[in-house]
Amino acid sequence: MPPVTLTSDFGLADSYAGEMKGVILSGSDVPVIDITHELPRGDIWAGAWALRRIWMRFPVDTVHLCVVDPTVGSGRRAIAARAGERWFVGPDNGLLTFLDHEIIGIEAVRSVWRLRPPVGAPVSSTFHGRDLFAPAAAALARGRLDEALGEELAPASLARLAVPPAERGPEGLAGIIVHVDRFGNLVTDLPVEWLGEEPRVRVGTATVSGLADSYADVAPGTALLTRGSVGTLEVSVRDGRADRELQAERGDTVLVEAAPR
Repeated sequence: MPPVTLTSDFGLADSYAGEMKGVILSGSDVPVIDITHELPRGDIWAGAWALRRIWMRFPVDTVHLCVVDPTVGSGRRAIAARAGERWFVGPDNGLLTFLDHEIIGIEAVRSVWRLRPPVGAPVSSTFHGRDLFAPAAAALARGRLDEALGEELAPASLARLAVPPAERGPEGLAGIIVHVDRFGNLVTDLPVEWLGEEPRVRVGTATVSGLADSYADVAPGTALLTRGSVGTLEVSVRDGRADRELQAERGDTVLVEAAPR
């Protein structure tokens, strides 16, 4: 049976993540894997980025359940999307942006039914993670598509975040910081194959040159460029935080100067 992964902004101080897991496990042995429940509260971009990183690390037919849902209970749609031979379940609020915009594309989208809850169980309009998405994800993992899925929806109708594409021009490359990790590393959307031998990168308050193979290649406190683990340029400071020391944050522009002619 394929696993269900859980990604949310619920945190671990409350019971919310555990309640979702209990619903999925009820009546079956579906494997449940926590990705993270520590996304910043209501940060849809962070949820979309987490999905972009992890979707391909799991086997075909995995069900990725992602709940970052600041407008829960509103008219936003509840969806299950098929992409890259996996299922993605959650609110239609932009969480699938990077899959559609950058990686694999969305093959099909269906609305999610509200499944009948166990006898005596409450049905909440403010906890769709437990009462709507978790039952649907469990049904999909068990192969019971008709129990979970409603009408077909047009992939083009999905909500999307505004993500400017990385660009190549005569003056060089232009991209953005798409993520700042817990170490303060600046993850960009610039593919490493676009870079020359000795790139000069302007980000935040600094210009950083050359590509390092590892953090150990530079002295402590030195800024460096690396080939990130998702294949894009990253800017770091050894034994420090690049976001603070270079005064940069998610969404900031990153420029790579063209090599001299």
